Amino acid sequence: MATVFNSLFPHRIASKFKRVNPIHVLLVSILFAASYFAGNFHVRPVVTDVTQFTVPDSNCQTPTRAAPNSDPALDFQPHHSAEDLPSYAPATTARAIDVPPCDARWFEYTPCEDVDRSLKFPRDRLVYRERHCPTQEEKAGMRCRVPAPFGYRVPVRWPESRDSVWYANVPHKWLTVEKAGQNWVRVEGDRFKFPGGGTMFPHGADAYIDDIGKLINLKDGSIRTAIDTGCGVASFGAYLMSRNVLTVSFAPRDTHVAQVQFALERGVPAVLGVLASNKLPYPARAFDLAHCSRCLIPWGQYDGLYLIEVDRVLRPGGYWVLSGPPINWEKRWKGWERSQEDLKGEQDGIERLEGGYWRSWKLKEAGNH
Repeated sequence: MATVFNSLFPHRIASKFKRVNPIHVLLVSILFAASYFAGNFHVRPVVTDVTQFTVPDSNCQTPTRAAPNSDPALDFQPHHSAEDLPSYAPATTARAIDVPPCDARWFEYTPCEDVDRSLKFPRDRLVYRERHCPTQEEKAGMRCRVPAPFGYRVPVRWPESRDSVWYANVPHKWLTVEKAGQNWVRVEGDRFKFPGGGTMFPHGADAYIDDIGKLINLKDGSIRTAIDTGCGVASFGAYLMSRNVLTVSFAPRDTHVAQVQFALERGVPAVLGVLASNKLPYPARAFDLAHCSRCLIPWGQYDGLYLIEVDRVLRPGGYWVLSGPPINWEKRWKGWERSQEDLKGEQDGIERLEGGYWRSWKLKEAGNH
């Protein structure tokens, strides 16, 4: 098309110029010149004396012309005050609202994440794990200030907080017992210590991230943002932050209760949330890497709806890292207490749906996680 366009138009333009009358060109030139000179004769003279435009004003000082080579004193004093402004309404005293503190047992209460209320909603697609805010009737009896836990202290600052926080700020020992063999968290004196372990990386997040780094370059700046679904105490995000990768971690308020609170206390960006029936609260192409380490999301169900959502928030060329069931099911199926047929069927279903993410699938098999 471009070659044809360029080859036809010069001949047509040249043929038209051959028929131009030179007398007409001369008359048009004379007309333009006459218009230009006529306009110059009617231009208003430029005024150089600013005093011609000085208008006396009772509220302002009359400007004076400074003498040549003089240094006039600058006036920095205010010449107007609040009393000069018109008064449209009488002054009123701001209302002092006294909100009483809640009972001490409500120190972790989150209105839209109430466990008792969530049980009223369907379990299909984990709808009951999503945000469900109280009704107006329920709000009527909830007007109080959520107190800090007893013995609360100023949080430990980053980067020390990655490995240690005050026990009194998140007083929950349940995870130290339930996840003792996975090195999630343990109590030492008046602090929680975070060895960096997780369900699929009991030897530490650093070693786990090193395995990922063997196939994904985490040092050249191409991976700057990540999202971690089902984050636990967010050790994966905490150790990625130490490598200059900003990670947003999220997990629902479930039987682990305070896992996101541990993440926030450590200084890791985290929110209460779940990948269920609503889109994630992030724009498209917001992350370079998405991570799921036994996050219990049914990736192969609902016609790949959750994979589509991960694809939405990942940039083109981004990575989806998946570890845990059903990955490496041949070696781990006994510990997961599921049949080989069940795990193989789940993996086959994900493979049929995820197509374009085969690279990150191979990464997890190579990393033996």
